[in-house]
Amino acid sequence: MYYVSVFIHILSAIFWIGGMLFTVAVLVPASRHKVIAPNRGTFFKIIGEKFSRISWILFLVLIITGITNLTTRGFDWRLLFNLNFWHIGFGYYLGIKLIIFSIVLIISGLHDFYFGPKAAQLMESNPCSPQTQTFRKISSWLGRMNLLFGLLILYYAMRVVRG
Repeated sequence: MYYVSVFIHILSAIFWIGGMLFTVAVLVPASRHKVIAPNRGTFFKIIGEKFSRISWILFLVLIITGITNLTTRGFDWRLLFNLNFWHIGFGYYLGIKLIIFSIVLIISGLHDFYFGPKAAQLMESNPCSPQTQTFRKISSWLGRMNLLFGLLILYYAMRVVRG
């Protein structure tokens, strides 16, 4: 059970982080193409809604498999209430990973449910307005922050396991 859970956990993280890297490296540059550019708002609305749904499912899977990984590895839940646990080694890195993941959930909520959809809507209705540019920039920076935090989670996941 432990290995299946770890496999699903890693696969979910790969899919989530890979999706963000694909967006940065392929979708954003492709959206500037003369065929897509006039419908850039619609393009990102469709892609964003699809990836957002998948991301939130992946977040749920990551939470479930993360808990499963700990329990099937013999994690003692009483350690959560021991302050010393959070100051060294496994507990320290796990704590950082969980804090960053919580930040990712907040940023994702802001990006996926407010700034991203609003930016896409404004890009269609009034692409040159200052408000559109503001929402696009905020949405873009939230996405970049999530990618950075996702990579930090990956780093601390490695530290949890490897020390």
